[in-house]
Amino acid sequence: MGDLDRIQKLILYSLCRATSGGKKAHVPKPYFMGRPELRGHRADKALRELVALNYIIRHPTSGGETFALDERGLEMCRKLREQMKAL
Repeated sequence: MGDLDRIQKLILYSLCRATSGGKKAHVPKPYFMGRPELRGHRADKALRELVALNYIIRHPTSGGETFALDERGLEMCRKLREQMKAL
């Protein structure tokens, strides 16, 4: 399923859940990066890579940054959901 590593997939799945799979929803980082596996330098680096690969959109606001799924991220989100259902 693509060239994403485990942490990147966890971030995408978590953001997908936080936005209810919607492309227009923007959420702050703590909403989807709260799991223990998604804390620390490796997770921050994985998030930056997902933004660079156009899976996630970073949206600066006056209160801080928010994040949303890009078209690629939304497609991967659907695939991850199907995988989770199959388990």
